Amino acid sequence: MARKFNEYYLNWDEINRIIAAAKNLKESVVLKILARTGMRRFEFANLRVKDVDFERKRIFIAKGKGGNEKDAKSRAVPIDDDTLQAIKFYLRSRKTGFLVQSNKKAFEGLSLSQINRIVANCADRAKVKNPNPNLKNMNPHIFRHSFSRLSLAAGIPFNMVQRIAGHADARTTLQMYGIPSITDTQQLYEERLIEKFKEKPKDIDNTKLTKFTEKTD
Repeated sequence: MARKFNEYYLNWDEINRIIAAAKNLKESVVLKILARTGMRRFEFANLRVKDVDFERKRIFIAKGKGGNEKDAKSRAVPIDDDTLQAIKFYLRSRKTGFLVQSNKKAFEGLSLSQINRIVANCADRAKVKNPNPNLKNMNPHIFRHSFSRLSLAAGIPFNMVQRIAGHADARTTLQMYGIPSITDTQQLYEERLIEKFKEKPKDIDNTKLTKFTEKTD
């Protein structure tokens, strides 16, 4: 069955505004990792402190989508210095357990609903709406779609985006993100067509065109 492509995504300014709306370091870490790696929500929820390689600047995802005992679908994704620094400040001296912990129960990680709430609340504070008109609140998956589309737009090859996103097949990446989005289409529409709409016809008496703009009784 063919995968449905996703045409809705955020631009970097919108993403950075949402990150800047974090009210504490924990929220900032959650948003930065999701937005800057494109990992899935459940993959983030299962991250442990040991999964962050500060020297190599990578985060190890122990189990990806469809992973099992024989094949965990594990992968490593690159991460930037700013996010690593935020993680260091958040962890302080802690070296074990879930990477981001819940405030409700000690040593437990964030639930999927808690991650949803952090993303939605920060987007609301940043006044950034979900680009998908069918969805009311912002959700973590929009970061994944945005990361993949923005990476491709930046010139990162499909197979590399596929590797970071954890798609088993590069065709999945092509099917989901290889079709121009409405945002891309509208941008080119405005850049290349609108000025053409304003051009006057050649070799035509333009005075005849005024009859369409004159007021009639």
